[in-house]
Amino acid sequence: MVNRFGERTLVVTGLLMQAIGLGWISEIVSPSVPYSALIAPLVLAGVGVSMAMPAAQNAVLSAVAVSEMGKASGIFNMGRFLGGMFGIAALVAIFVANGAADSSGHFSSGFAAAMSLAATLSFAGAVAGLFLPMRRQVIAAAAPQDA
Repeated sequence: MVNRFGERTLVVTGLLMQAIGLGWISEIVSPSVPYSALIAPLVLAGVGVSMAMPAAQNAVLSAVAVSEMGKASGIFNMGRFLGGMFGIAALVAIFVANGAADSSGHFSSGFAAAMSLAATLSFAGAVAGLFLPMRRQVIAAAAPQDA
C-alpha cells in the first residue's frame, strides 16, 4: 500500500483512524458499557495504527542511504519506544488525576480521560504526518519491443 498511496497518506489516515477510535472509546466508556460496543472503535484504532506504523518506518528508511539503514532503523525504534514510554507515563498521570481504581465509576472516569489524551496525541501525530514529503510519481518507461 505504501508504494501505491505513499507514506504521508497512510500515516495521516492511519493516525486519524486511531484518534477517532480512541476518542470514540473515551466517549462511550462507562461501568455498564458492553464489550460488544467497544469492538468497532478498537478495530478502527487497531487498523489505523497498523496502517500508520509501517508507513512511518518506510518513510524513515527510504530517506537514508542503504549503508545507513541499520542506524536509521535503530534510531526510529528507539524513538518509538521512548515515545511509548512517555505516552504511557502521560496516560497514567491523566488517569490518576481524573480517576482511581477503587470503584468502577472512578476507573471509567480516569480511563475516559486517558483515552481522550491518547486520541489527542494520535491526532497530533496525524497533523505532524502532514509534513512528510509527498510521494513522487515514478513513471516507468516502456521497455523497447523487438520486432
